[in-house]
Amino acid sequence: MSREMTLIVVGLLVIVTPYTGFPSFIRTAVLVLCGVVIAGIGFLMRAHTLSKPAAHKTEHHPFQENITT
Repeated sequence: MSREMTLIVVGLLVIVTPYTGFPSFIRTAVLVLCGVVIAGIGFLMRAHTLSKPAAHKTEHHPFQENITT
């Protein structure tokens, strides 16, 4: 399962958990676990983004100065 799909499933679990009828300590444990999973996936996605090589940066100027001599 991809990270994005995992985030969607965990988000749906967070939405549904308060309405399940479980005792409050189980709901609290599930929500804390979901928070840990979301934070972990966020760190993994950020690390993946930062580990990508930077695109070749060239100086691009949208305006060009016209010099006539």
